[in-house]
Amino acid sequence: LQAREASLSLKGIVGGIGTSGHLSALSLYFKSRYGEGVRIYAVQPAPGTVIPGIRRVESGMKWLHYVKVDRVVDVHPDEAIEHAIRIARSEGLFIGLSSGAVVAAFERLRAEGLEEGDYVLVFPDHGFKYIEQFSDYLERTKS
Repeated sequence: LQAREASLSLKGIVGGIGTSGHLSALSLYFKSRYGEGVRIYAVQPAPGTVIPGIRRVESGMKWLHYVKVDRVVDVHPDEAIEHAIRIARSEGLFIGLSSGAVVAAFERLRAEGLEEGDYVLVFPDHGFKYIEQFSDYLERTKS
């Protein structure tokens, strides 16, 4: 409803895979309402890594098997932290690591040539519980 009222040209939704509930519901709703014109991008941790709040598809998603996801994007935890910090600095939004992973995935997709239009990025967490990880990353990467 908000997308329609804002006259958005919705082309896709990018969200992390947690329990798979919200991403599955978004896929079911938007694909049934708008067809294949809306693409669903699922974000998961890169193999062998952990990003709090999101899981890999093979860990046993309850709902993801019932809907269509157009692409699954792997993100390394350092990318998630880096993008969360960038969003905090540029936009003033203190997002968490799973949200940072969503931004990292979107930036990668955009660099690969996403179709022009509007995209929804789902930010399910805040950064307060990750302050120590942000601090460790900044200390480790300072020049």
